[in-house]
Amino acid sequence: MFLSLKRKSILLAVVTALGAYGQVQAQTDTQKIAINFEAWVGDREFSCGESYEGVGVNQSTITPTDFRFYVSDVALIDEAGNAVPLELAQDGKWQHQNVALLDFEDGTSACDNGTAEMNTMIVGTVPEGDYQSLQFTMGVPQNLNHSDAAIAPSPLNLTSMWWNWQGGYKFLRVDLETEQAITNVAETSGGHSNQTGIFQHGQDTHQDAGSNAYLIHLGSTGCSESAQSDLFGCANPNRVDVVLEDFSFEDNVVVADLAELLAESDLTTNEANTPNGCMSSPEDGDCLPIMQSLNLSSGDVADSEQNFFWVE
Repeated sequence: MFLSLKRKSILLAVVTALGAYGQVQAQTDTQKIAINFEAWVGDREFSCGESYEGVGVNQSTITPTDFRFYVSDVALIDEAGNAVPLELAQDGKWQHQNVALLDFEDGTSACDNGTAEMNTMIVGTVPEGDYQSLQFTMGVPQNLNHSDAAIAPSPLNLTSMWWNWQGGYKFLRVDLETEQAITNVAETSGGHSNQTGIFQHGQDTHQDAGSNAYLIHLGSTGCSESAQSDLFGCANPNRVDVVLEDFSFEDNVVVADLAELLAESDLTTNEANTPNGCMSSPEDGDCLPIMQSLNLSSGDVADSEQNFFWVE
């Protein structure tokens, strides 16, 4: 049976209209959301130039001078337990592909080595639905980690957040100063003695002699180029997988808490011949409590829940 030209035109118009309706319907099935982050030190919000008491096992007073970290592979978890990826807005500044930079320092006061601009949220789209939890990774994915920051797109173009080609990026950068000078301590036959040491990781070199500086630069270590690909394989990837239950992007914020990160750290002493703080070396005893706070188990240390991030 042959359709008349008029009927063909009507049918084509109906099909076209249905297609357009389907496109509109598909567009309305997604929603734009923002996931908000806040930086705290215990029960106080982070602010450049502020001092915070009672941090670490010896209740030290600290003044943070930098606080930034990368987040990737963000997803919301629905009622059935399915992880639904958040498609990040490609803003050309804070978000690139599936990576975002959270930056809580403003380049003023004690943070004068930082940048003036801040970013405290991740923006993207997800399908409409009921979501109960949030998951993400603190770190830069392997396929983006080993590139040249000098020519990388923003926010991967910050050389202050980069070690070198082999090591890649600093996933987390926390710099702070302690009120009292940090004592470098080494085991000796007679107990403890003060020593001076120099440690180098990537482009970071630090002299550790009575300094007040305590640095936490978390990134991949033990990296070597793979003969099978153009990627680097790293013995210690040090990407932190985070799952936060009972999270609503409409009502809650994600808190990154320096006091929790440093809860089991002694900020008055430092292992000799290592940098003050932690440069992600598994051989540095000062890294152990920080790695445990991030649930980055080492050796025979049992896995536990990370406590750096929590929901407010």
